[in-house]
Amino acid sequence: MFSNLAKFFQNDDGRDEAASAQNLRLATCVLLLEVAYADDEFSNEEQEALQGIVARRFELDPAATQELLAQAEQERKGAGELFAFARQVDEHYPRARKLAILELLWDVVYSDGVLEAHEDALMHKLGNLLSIRHEELMALKVRVRRKHGLS
Repeated sequence: MFSNLAKFFQNDDGRDEAASAQNLRLATCVLLLEVAYADDEFSNEEQEALQGIVARRFELDPAATQELLAQAEQERKGAGELFAFARQVDEHYPRARKLAILELLWDVVYSDGVLEAHEDALMHKLGNLLSIRHEELMALKVRVRRKHGLS
């Protein structure tokens, strides 16, 4: 994934807000893509949902959305470091941002109306790696299920 995770997060100490915001966008997109691919099927519904989520969340036009997702896809290719990367996100971002990221991840999971076992397992692992309590993760899951009209 990232050849040097520490370098990726080096600007997140408040000195360079633009770089920090871009790093958060990229980090979020890498995790979104990883969840989308968790069940080995990146459906059209998931692709459309992911593009919409990224465009809305980061207020990007279609071209900027595609560019960010392409960059995230390149970073995701080395998924062996996913959990090390998630730990870095945990260390460098406040709880509110981590909860917001997890809610977006649940949105992608439920975008096709189905929760696959691999997706659920990955979400639990990511919740743990981002130091989110199980109760908080489940509350986000329920909220997103309801938002998607699922019981």
